[in-house]
Amino acid sequence: MNNFLAKINLPVIGRWFILGTLVGIVAGLGAIVFFVLLQGIGYFFIDYVIGMRLPETAGEPSLFGHTTSELKRWLFFFVPAFGGLLSGFLVFKFAPEAEGHGTDAAIEAIHHKNGYIRWHVPIIKTIASALTIGTGGSGGREGPIAQIGAGFGSFLGRILHFTDREKRILAAAGMGAGIGAIFRSPLAGAIFAAEVMYSSSDLEYEVLLPSTITSIIAYSVFCSMFGWEPLFETPDFRFTNPLELISYTLLGFLCAGFGYLYIKTFYGIHATFKKLNISNYFKPMLGGLVTGAIGFFIPQALGGGYEQIELGMHTQLSISFLLILIVAKILTTSFSIGSGGSAGIFGPSMVIGASVGGFSGLFLAEVMPQIVTEPGAYVIVGMAGFFSGIASTPLSTIIMVSEMTGNYHLLVPAMWVSTLSFLLLRKHTIYVKQVNSRSDSPIHKGEFFLQVLQTIKVKEIMRKDPIVIREDLKFTDILNFIPTVKHNNFPVVKEDYTLVGIMRFDEIREFIFEEGLEDIVVAGEICDKDVIPVMEEYSLADAIEIIGFKNIELLPVVNNLEEKKLIGILTRRDIVYVYNREMMKQKDIKVATDF
Repeated sequence: MNNFLAKINLPVIGRWFILGTLVGIVAGLGAIVFFVLLQGIGYFFIDYVIGMRLPETAGEPSLFGHTTSELKRWLFFFVPAFGGLLSGFLVFKFAPEAEGHGTDAAIEAIHHKNGYIRWHVPIIKTIASALTIGTGGSGGREGPIAQIGAGFGSFLGRILHFTDREKRILAAAGMGAGIGAIFRSPLAGAIFAAEVMYSSSDLEYEVLLPSTITSIIAYSVFCSMFGWEPLFETPDFRFTNPLELISYTLLGFLCAGFGYLYIKTFYGIHATFKKLNISNYFKPMLGGLVTGAIGFFIPQALGGGYEQIELGMHTQLSISFLLILIVAKILTTSFSIGSGGSAGIFGPSMVIGASVGGFSGLFLAEVMPQIVTEPGAYVIVGMAGFFSGIASTPLSTIIMVSEMTGNYHLLVPAMWVSTLSFLLLRKHTIYVKQVNSRSDSPIHKGEFFLQVLQTIKVKEIMRKDPIVIREDLKFTDILNFIPTVKHNNFPVVKEDYTLVGIMRFDEIREFIFEEGLEDIVVAGEICDKDVIPVMEEYSLADAIEIIGFKNIELLPVVNNLEEKKLIGILTRRDIVYVYNREMMKQKDIKVATDF
């Protein structure tokens, strides 16, 4: 197929439309399979075996209805543990990289492995995550569905023998497609794929166009099966009072505070389980056991928990329960996934963020009733602000929450709270495989290197008084000259400083033991005349390209390419020194702005 595309010479946009459509279709079908599997396992274990009827969101009614089984509360101690055991066996037996929330694995694959994801990892991730969540473990859907989309993008790139860059883009676009489908948020999915790669405000902008295509197709495939309505039925909240930004500022600080607690708890429990001297197969079971114990007292902290978000929007949850749910959901998520279980963290984060928003909305409505008149609106803004902070993805999260709720009237407070939370938590992230910026990513190191060098001219760092060798220097004089200098490369010039070539001492070794050359061979005859000089106005990027092409250590600088009068030299070492100096300046600036 790759040869076919090359033969018909499709423009880049046409190429990405074809490839993006393929990835989008597979991501959409993968989302359908995962959603059905998740609903089926949840129906059997939670509804039939335990006998608990979970409320549903308006946009996602149960596919299988409900049973009439009697509630057996004591099974909360065992069903999540059983799900953890099955999930742990699948993950650690067949695909250890499917451990945890999954998005980190996709991010790492793109940054460090050119988008390479083993083909069976998304399959194991799908089944293991459905088992974890469907048996009561607290987890979300974005991890497995991100790996399904990214995994197929990676597979497609490999079988078509694409470049490393194209494979990375396809993998990232596949990740965005899965997110756009499963959360019915195509625009946010496209942006999320570009934004989630970095913990700063950087974007992987090459991904935006392909990811937009894949996300639209995946969303269309998924919603053609399950409907086009948003995930939640949301009251028509509106932002009409500028004074309310005061109360939303308090929410921003709360989102950052609880976000910090969430990150520290999650990775603290994760580190504890890593140190446990038991088989990895049993660690998710132990995590499921603790999760089930918490669920025995607070069942709402189990599973996906989206129904709590909708109840919170309609102010049907008390302020005390919301505070308990925040803590309980942080713990159940940390034990379910941090123990080695397999599921995403977006869903639980939405529940926690919504609970933080609901708690603050109800509290502030009591304190300042003239300003806070719709406490349910704080649930939506809390969702956006909380995840923006912990995931360093403010732009895509604001849009995703708007698409999931169907409410675009709260964009201003969502932007305000998300920005505040993001800035407060800029040194902390739930996605530990993110890198700070494009310049820190291995896939952009060379690109950033050239960007820095393009801004500096040769004349700024060239050596204007180089040691030179005259073209008529005899061989004996050259041998006597070598011990007096530390360098190995020198320009060879005529009497008027016209460039002749470059003398490399390493290349004259073959002549050292030949007799009769002392008074015959001169520098102009044995130097390398195939030299590409540079001029003062060249950039260091131009210079390093020539150095790399010729594999040399020194470049002569001439007045112009016609006369070729030597006016200086430039070395590879000089260029590397300048680059390192500029990088130190960037780090100093970053350190200064962090305070």
